[in-house]
Amino acid sequence: MKITVSNVTPETVSIHGQTLAREYAELVLLPLLVAAEGQNHPAIVKVAEAFATAGLSLEGSPEVSRLYRSHQHQQRVEQERLKAEAQEHARRCHVPTPQEIAQQIAERERKAREIREHGERLRAARGR
Repeated sequence: MKITVSNVTPETVSIHGQTLAREYAELVLLPLLVAAEGQNHPAIVKVAEAFATAGLSLEGSPEVSRLYRSHQHQQRVEQERLKAEAQEHARRCHVPTPQEIAQQIAERERKAREIREHGERLRAARGR
């Protein structure tokens, strides 16, 4: 079921072109639409999403509010998982640029130089 919610004001809301009192839409129409969907959770989430997107309260039906928040949380978790997976693939498939290679070589040479200098200091301190 596609729900068109528009012209939302503090007192009225237009649902499918019919102007209704906002309180009626939130406290009566939302539970009726949800009851019409039965236990079809995806359809209930679509109804809740239409109301929430329009800025209407979902508190007229606590179960709908809970289902919608749960759905949003699951979507956020899935998006974060996909983002982390994409970043891991990008990191794994990364081909270093010539500049990055030069930086790695310079860092390796710097560390080797520090180790040699430390060894020379130790040998000089021992008198060798």
